[in-house]
Amino acid sequence: MKPRIETERLVIRPWRDIDASDALAIYGDEHVTRWLIPQLSWVPDVPAMRDLLHRWQAEDVKPAGHWAVELRDTGRVVGGVALLRLALWDDMEIGWQLARSAWGNGYAAEAGAAVADWSMHNTDLEEVFALVGPTNARAAGTAKRIGMELIGETEQYHGQRLNLYRLRHYDLAYHPDSPTYAGET
Repeated sequence: MKPRIETERLVIRPWRDIDASDALAIYGDEHVTRWLIPQLSWVPDVPAMRDLLHRWQAEDVKPAGHWAVELRDTGRVVGGVALLRLALWDDMEIGWQLARSAWGNGYAAEAGAAVADWSMHNTDLEEVFALVGPTNARAAGTAKRIGMELIGETEQYHGQRLNLYRLRHYDLAYHPDSPTYAGET
């Protein structure tokens, strides 16, 4: 079971069936998905998105997970965040996707930091990674705002050359506004 994580502005919670049209609006936007693995570039409609949400729910094994990101004050779903096991490795990758209408507000960094913080305080993870395309300046900036350090380039994952960012447990900064965990769902 994945937790419900609350931050000052966001609720990060498991995806639900009723989120399928909101998820499709995010993952059906080529400006959002151009940086993602091919799995998400072909979701054609709401039923297919609902099937993908079900598959995510079935595949998620703690600490891995896919979460919806909603605005705390309105309940509007503005994105998703995922913590995924990298194939053939024990490493965990964190990723974030936001609707274009939500870009530029710091939501990706807030959600990414909250999930990284949760994963390292509630599981045995000592570090998480972000894989960023070399020309994806937005994602690189988000990784840095989360507190991640660029440690080099790699071709180990997803069959392409990517910049590798890392956040270690001991790098987590204490903030008085750190996420609160509203329990397992």
